[in-house]
Amino acid sequence: MTYSIPKLNINLKLLKKEIILFSYDNMEAYFKNKKIMELVNRWKIHFIAITIISAVIGVFISSPVVITPKYKSTAIVYPVNIYTYSKESTTEQMLQVFNSNDIKEKMLKAFNLGKHYKLDRKDPQFYTYFLNEYDNNVSISKTEYESVEIKVLDENPNIACNMVDSIITFFDQKIAFLHKRKQMEQIQIYNNEMQKKHRELDSLETVMNELRQKYGIMNYSIQVNEATKGNLTGNNAAKELFKNLQEHGGDYQRNDSLTWYVRRDFLLNKYNYEIAVKEYKKNISYSQIISNPYPADKKSYPVRWVIVAITVITSLIFSSIVIAFIDSKQKKA
Repeated sequence: MTYSIPKLNINLKLLKKEIILFSYDNMEAYFKNKKIMELVNRWKIHFIAITIISAVIGVFISSPVVITPKYKSTAIVYPVNIYTYSKESTTEQMLQVFNSNDIKEKMLKAFNLGKHYKLDRKDPQFYTYFLNEYDNNVSISKTEYESVEIKVLDENPNIACNMVDSIITFFDQKIAFLHKRKQMEQIQIYNNEMQKKHRELDSLETVMNELRQKYGIMNYSIQVNEATKGNLTGNNAAKELFKNLQEHGGDYQRNDSLTWYVRRDFLLNKYNYEIAVKEYKKNISYSQIISNPYPADKKSYPVRWVIVAITVITSLIFSSIVIAFIDSKQKKA
């Protein structure tokens, strides 16, 4: 048995050309790297000096002399006793309230942040500048566990801690205000309905009393049986009552039924009114603090090593360009 070897259509010239190009690219990259290393070697003292100087500059820039250090205080809270107004979650509602201008204005007054942030109140754009400073120093975000994290940066660690506490307190006050306002609306509605039903009851009772006093109708269902029996036996009193029941019994039944329904509505409104009053008088918390804030003992801003690293890298890149230019000029000369 014989096997045939398939022919490979290889263009030897093209293959040779590709090998040459590949070798050329490698050699070119090698010589470029070699030139860079030679350049670094020739100017190594300068590069070392630039690195040291830029590092010193970075340390100076990140020092308290140039950048005032800030301390961070953090708290983690969960929303409690909150009902939502739409499809949003209670955590999202909490975020909305935390980021409301109402709380920011309370913080502005409570900590005199205009002065603290060195802002000019006479400036027409004072409030814009304040909001910008506040947003730069206060961060409120939702965590992956449906809680809310509050972070505050400030030059004073105690102020940062107190600001976090106050934000939570103002949140509780805001939610309490919203709930009390809602409950007050309910109280007014149920109270108005109670008064209305009370007036209706008074009117019905007046009519019922008149029927009782004038016509002696006290209980239609019982009296009609007795009056019928008495009327058949010739009892004059029974005959008169029977006549009154015939003429006014329908009015009595109708008013008696209306009285029952109105009294039921009155009691239902009274029950809802009492619940609304109870809810209104509640003094409860709307935030559950999981992680309490505390005054930091170590600054969080600026991060010195980042500033030093950026300063050194930027200086080396810029100096490399300048040195490469100078070196090429020297070679040409």
